[in-house]
Amino acid sequence: MKKGFNILMIGLCIISIVACDKTKSYTDYLNDEKKEIRRLISEKKFEILDNYPADGVFKENQFVQLPTGVYLNVVDSGNGDRAILGQTKILSRFSGEIFFNLDTAYKFNFFTNGSQYFQFTYGLAFAVGQQGNEAEQYFLSPGLESALAFVGDSSVVRMIVPFKSGVGSAYQISNYEPLYYDRVRFIFDK
Repeated sequence: MKKGFNILMIGLCIISIVACDKTKSYTDYLNDEKKEIRRLISEKKFEILDNYPADGVFKENQFVQLPTGVYLNVVDSGNGDRAILGQTKILSRFSGEIFFNLDTAYKFNFFTNGSQYFQFTYGLAFAVGQQGNEAEQYFLSPGLESALAFVGDSSVVRMIVPFKSGVGSAYQISNYEPLYYDRVRFIFDK
């Protein structure tokens, strides 16, 4: 009887270990994100360039993948004024999609009447996002502000920002969700 009980307990332990092993690892989430981004690129018929265009001009569907993993399309590079890291105050609005659980898209739009600008100092967007309100936690990230290395005041870009640490927002990192910005506008607060 005792031997049968021990076998039953060992069997239950094995079953519980197998059942608990269904949690995703960080690598699983990264792989899922890559699939979701590839699906988005395919669905929207984006062309991924090997290099940033020498003349800085992108066609509507052309993106370049930056070393950080962010995909960037420059719609309007702005008026020529460039942001200074740690000094330039940025006002930004954007619209696009959040990919909940990497399979359900939720649209957002901060260009609507009454929407406030998102404010941050170039280089400090993530810090503002960590301490800010829920919307700032969702959207302010090093990935979002990485476009400012290529564009200036009054610019408009489109971006795909992965969730990985050092790129995504506080919300993205904790929920493993990439963001697609179909429009981002940067204005320097002078």
